[in-house]
Amino acid sequence: MKMFKKIDFKGLNYADLEKLDPHDLKRDEMTSFYQTFDFLDLIKKWPQIVGPKLSDVTSPLRMKQDSLFVMTKHSVYSQELSFLSEEVKVEIFKHFPRLKNIIKKIVFQTQEKFFEKQEQESARIEKEVQKLHPQSPRFKLLKIQAERLFQDVPDNEFRERLISIYIQSN
Repeated sequence: MKMFKKIDFKGLNYADLEKLDPHDLKRDEMTSFYQTFDFLDLIKKWPQIVGPKLSDVTSPLRMKQDSLFVMTKHSVYSQELSFLSEEVKVEIFKHFPRLKNIIKKIVFQTQEKFFEKQEQESARIEKEVQKLHPQSPRFKLLKIQAERLFQDVPDNEFRERLISIYIQSN
């Protein structure tokens, strides 16, 4: 019969669990470790931790061993935030007290492409939201105004294009 080994769960991370023999893990200790931290919760609470302006240019990336990796939009943010890493850790620990024994340092990495893609996606979504449905009251009102403005244009195709441009620009 195999005996359970004593495992120190304070410094253990998710990757370490795969290396351990399942017989060495007690179900209650393993469950309590997984309940200590949900990374998605950190991502959701990030704006509360660093503030709305910094959350637009930073994002938690991953945890590895005793480090939290945070990606930033520009190297200047990485450098400046590295000076404030202790304050950021204090804020993280306010929201997630069980991480106090897990996160020892924060590593800031610049990844401009991620934030560029995020901005492009939000611009695309915003553009889609701005499209007016032909049956909406606003669309109908703009169309009436445009038809009045361009009623003297003799070419029908050109008039329709002008009306379309007018509606899209307002």
